[in-house]
Amino acid sequence: MNAARRVFVVFAATATLAALAGCGASVEEMIMNPTTKDEIVQKLMSDEVAKHDLMTRLTAEDQSKKELAETLLGDKSIQAMAVDKLSSDPTQRGEILKRVLGDPASRAEVIAALVNDEVNRKEVQDALKKPIPKKK
Repeated sequence: MNAARRVFVVFAATATLAALAGCGASVEEMIMNPTTKDEIVQKLMSDEVAKHDLMTRLTAEDQSKKELAETLLGDKSIQAMAVDKLSSDPTQRGEILKRVLGDPASRAEVIAALVNDEVNRKEVQDALKKPIPKKK
């Protein structure tokens, strides 16, 4: 009886290993299959911890941050949000102004916006009456 049991255990273990080896697809094979890859991505994005892990990895290196930013900034709603965030940050306003004023087309738009509005035009006229501040 023990011999039969040993043979059965060896046979069962061998069958199990063979089944597992035959059923297992490598991660590389899974991501090459568009359906499987989409399913994996959906599962990861539906799990909050996995989603956080993905975002952490995507923002860990400068190159992947830049790729992510390029992708996100292609969306108009994200562009508007980025402009709002940057313009509301007092530490960024100077840099934004430098870039806007450094570009001739943008500078012309700013001047046109300032002089075409009555309230802004009055402010600009009053500011122009003041002496130019001395450079530090």
